[in-house]
Amino acid sequence: MISLIKKSNKNLISNTSLNLINRFTTTTPTPTTSTSNNNEIIKSNKFINIFRSNLFIPFQNDQKIGSDMLESQLLMQKGGLIRRLSAGTYSTLPLAQKVMENIIKIIDEEMEKVGGQKMSMPKMLPRELWEKTGRWDSAGDDLIKLKDRKGEEYCLAPTHEEVITTIVANESLSNSSFPIKLYQIGEKYRDEVRPRFGLLRGREFTMKDMYSFDTSKEAAEITYYQVKQAYHNILERLELPYACVEADSGNIGGNMSHEFQVLANVGEDSLIYCKNCNYHANIEKAKGLPSTNIKNLKKQKSILNKQINQEINNNNTNDNQEINIKIKEIENEIKNFKNIKLSIMKITTLPSNSDKEIEEIALIINKLNDNFNQYSIKPNYNDIKQTQVLSPEEYKKYRSIIMKGIESKNVDNNSDKLLSFEEIIKHKLFIDGSVEFDEESIYKPLKSLLKKLLKRDLSRKDDLILSMNRGQNFREAIKGDLCVQPVCDGKSLLDTKRGIEVGHIFYLGTKYSSKLGAYYTGAAQQRIPLEMGCFGIGVSRLLATIVETFSKEETGFIWPQQVAPYQIIIVPKHLKSQLSLAESVSEQLQTEIPYLKSRIIIEDRSKAHFAQKVLESKFMGIPYFLVIDNNNKSIELGESSTKVNSFKIEYKSETPTLIQNQFDLINYFKNKFN
Repeated sequence: MISLIKKSNKNLISNTSLNLINRFTTTTPTPTTSTSNNNEIIKSNKFINIFRSNLFIPFQNDQKIGSDMLESQLLMQKGGLIRRLSAGTYSTLPLAQKVMENIIKIIDEEMEKVGGQKMSMPKMLPRELWEKTGRWDSAGDDLIKLKDRKGEEYCLAPTHEEVITTIVANESLSNSSFPIKLYQIGEKYRDEVRPRFGLLRGREFTMKDMYSFDTSKEAAEITYYQVKQAYHNILERLELPYACVEADSGNIGGNMSHEFQVLANVGEDSLIYCKNCNYHANIEKAKGLPSTNIKNLKKQKSILNKQINQEINNNNTNDNQEINIKIKEIENEIKNFKNIKLSIMKITTLPSNSDKEIEEIALIINKLNDNFNQYSIKPNYNDIKQTQVLSPEEYKKYRSIIMKGIESKNVDNNSDKLLSFEEIIKHKLFIDGSVEFDEESIYKPLKSLLKKLLKRDLSRKDDLILSMNRGQNFREAIKGDLCVQPVCDGKSLLDTKRGIEVGHIFYLGTKYSSKLGAYYTGAAQQRIPLEMGCFGIGVSRLLATIVETFSKEETGFIWPQQVAPYQIIIVPKHLKSQLSLAESVSEQLQTEIPYLKSRIIIEDRSKAHFAQKVLESKFMGIPYFLVIDNNNKSIELGESSTKVNSFKIEYKSETPTLIQNQFDLINYFKNKFN
């Protein structure tokens, strides 16, 4: 734990001095307003002097790390950035707010470059709007719902597809109005089951969400990749180590999606990647092949058997035991290819041209040691609303409920024909491509499994068996799998990382426009649904991720220069005699370098020791601090820096670097900020 009070200032400031006092005492711009007697903010048209004594930055030196708390979360609470109100809800204090505003500035600039127009939408959304897209129910418990005094139901917005699509649908827009790209930055709400890690996973969070509207798939894809590049630009300007990965579209929908993951050991998401071709995907979308297969294993076994025979012929049996152990291991691996397991999923779809839900059953066959990837079967269905993994017991219960409904309908209709469960609920069979496929390894155990579930015998010609999807990849990729990307073609192995998801983009197609009436006019004057995209990035999560990536409890905050809350802090070594000089330095720096206006703090606290002031200045992460010592006629410059490599973060806090006499302090900062 770092103590900001008791640390000595020894070796913090070099004895080398720079005689620049005269430069800063010769000319001082005249302020238009002044209340300097109380050290309040002094303003002119060229500078704003900000005094540390007026800033609300409440340090908590005694803050202890709690269970389920990251070091970065502790650091943000200790350093006066955030305060917890309740589970998943936090206040961002002024220092954090300054950083967030700088992050937002970067986002705004990159959104404007791709034609984004900023707006704002309500946070309380009516139930009937969300029912039009089916998300009132499908969003599940994550959706925070409430009623007004009249009993009308609303939700607190986790996202705004319904609202923005309705806005566009209700306007009379010509085809020349497109593309349209609208975005907002504001609070979102999600009832997390387990909110944790401070701003990384909360119930209330700040987010930028953009929505695009185009008149063709080709144009929508151009928009998609333009905004995707803008996200690359944002994260590069924030100096964060990240990966853009293929992702599942989840509840939002669409058939193309990418996540932007900041690489971090504390990340909640598992990423699969290939060092050779730079392929990245999250665990939901990752594809890989087992590094072993039946043919190779049998070949290895054959070679080992030949070795044993040769040793026997040479009357040398010393190595046979070790070879036999290897053969046994290979035989077990071969057996694993033949041992299978069955997974069951209920798929609920809602066709875009219907308001009636359709339920189907997916049966997935994997090797015994593999986990099935529930996201891998989604491309085999259209308009998926919801998926649910069923245990055999849950499947039997579900079947029983359906059959009771069928029987009651037959009684009501006086029908003699009793429909089977399989005639009502369509079944599809998915067999992973790595499973060894023959009578012994598939049909016999499969028939046994399905007989228990379906209550009937299956023949080789059974409709269920014929309606199978085989040869695709229905297993979760794991570390050590072969990369299947064309450039690698199985010659490289996959590895794993952890990531913090900070951005997610979706190509939505017509999922929302077709249901909410957002159309354009085609060549034959027909109404055609607009092609949409959705692009989200977490602002408050970016703040927490920057702290997690660069900062340490022992050293304090390190900010990328573009988001630092302030750029320079000036610390007079002897406050009474040097405060006016500190003001003069601040004013001239701001006058000569307009970028620094309102970005310089003057440390004027009378009750804080000099060592405390210097330590807190460094702890706050202000990139540069100037120590003024009028007794030695010197201004000394301290500087901190970060180095970011592709996937490895190195933190370096340099000893104060002094500008020698032949250099000019103002030109030094001009080179830094211009």
